[in-house]
Amino acid sequence: MNGNHILSLYEFNLMVKDALLCTFPGTYLITAEIAGVNVDKKGHCYLELVDKDEDGIRARTDARIWAGAFKSISREFEKAAGLPLAKGLKILVTASLNFHERYGMSLIVEYIDPSYTIGEMARKRKEIIERLTREGLIRLNKALAFPPVPIRIAVISSARAAGYEDFVRHLSENSFGYVFSVRLYDAVMQGDGAAVSVRAALDACTSDAARLDLVVIVRGGGAAADLDCFDSYEIGRAIALLPIPVISGIGHDRDKTVVDEVSHTSVKTPTAAAALIVERLKTFEELVDTLSHRLLGSAGAASRRERSRLTALAVLLKSASRAATARDFYRIEGFEKSMGRAVRVPEKNAEALGVRADTLRGALKKYLRALEAKLDSRAAVIKHLDPQNVLLRGYSITRVNGRTLRLAADASTGGRLETIFSDGTLESTVDKIHIDAGGRAPIDKIYVEGDAA
Repeated sequence: MNGNHILSLYEFNLMVKDALLCTFPGTYLITAEIAGVNVDKKGHCYLELVDKDEDGIRARTDARIWAGAFKSISREFEKAAGLPLAKGLKILVTASLNFHERYGMSLIVEYIDPSYTIGEMARKRKEIIERLTREGLIRLNKALAFPPVPIRIAVISSARAAGYEDFVRHLSENSFGYVFSVRLYDAVMQGDGAAVSVRAALDACTSDAARLDLVVIVRGGGAAADLDCFDSYEIGRAIALLPIPVISGIGHDRDKTVVDEVSHTSVKTPTAAAALIVERLKTFEELVDTLSHRLLGSAGAASRRERSRLTALAVLLKSASRAATARDFYRIEGFEKSMGRAVRVPEKNAEALGVRADTLRGALKKYLRALEAKLDSRAAVIKHLDPQNVLLRGYSITRVNGRTLRLAADASTGGRLETIFSDGTLESTVDKIHIDAGGRAPIDKIYVEGDAA
């Protein structure tokens, strides 16, 4: 047939159909990526298949799965792969060539191998994880310290997602009465724009990191195919570089996604993420209670020891003062007797000396009264200096680690002080210290805060 023969398009397509079917008989194994999928009311499945390289799409064709085969093909694929046929999946199909004079060329799919798709997904995930590992990013977020009191929570999710609602409800209804500040960073969690949206939310969290304790990524519900956006290098890198810990609770039972691998902590569900945060606060509260009981016990024991020591010192001082007073009394009494014997001389001897006996006795009594007054004065001083009496006059004794604090400069900010009063002790913490120009600080310039023991 030459070019001068005029053919209708219908006639031409019939010729093409005959040529194609003769050239490509039987079935072929073909790999492609699903660019679109649609199931009509009759149950027929229409696929748009593409083949890509670094420059983009290099081939495209339509494919059909007739209703009679689609039901069994889709059920087997979803059972094996854990997700339905969806856009973005790479598949291996057994298909035959079809050419219709009206609708053009297409492939008739007879079988889709789920093992190929599973392998491709795993390969893609593995390549991303290996890249993050080579770049030293895979464990960066895991190395961050988990905050002991995580109450300022950023949540990356959709405001309408059931997982977000479950997470917030579990936090707010915790049985311990903890109060959290939850801020939503709204993002699309499935579909074409999910990866870009989640990345933008992560960037916003990075900007607000100084006001956040944790970032939680939750979704909940939806098809497993919707997890594909979480196998993203860009999202994995953004999580790794975030300066605060990330909890992944995107809800799935299959192999871990890139987001799970790079996050600080991964849990299966949004509710589990909330439970983890509540449990961390409970653990911190129990630790504080334990340390408080230990501190009170140690402080009480130290106070009792020092009180006993002070009492012993007061008894010792009182005993020493009494002994000193007795010694002085006996010395004076002995001196008085000696003087008495010395002045008891015959009257004539006194007259011979020109001194009257009563004059000598008067002088002696005057001297003795002076000695007695001096003794009383010393006894009063000793009594005045009795530690218990000093405390009763409004003074106090301040100690640091069992050592008496004499100068403000000997104290240190944040140090623990024990101040002894007449009726008990006061434990306090040094807040500020002011030293005067002379190097000493009056007591009212040491600011402390504490409770009486």
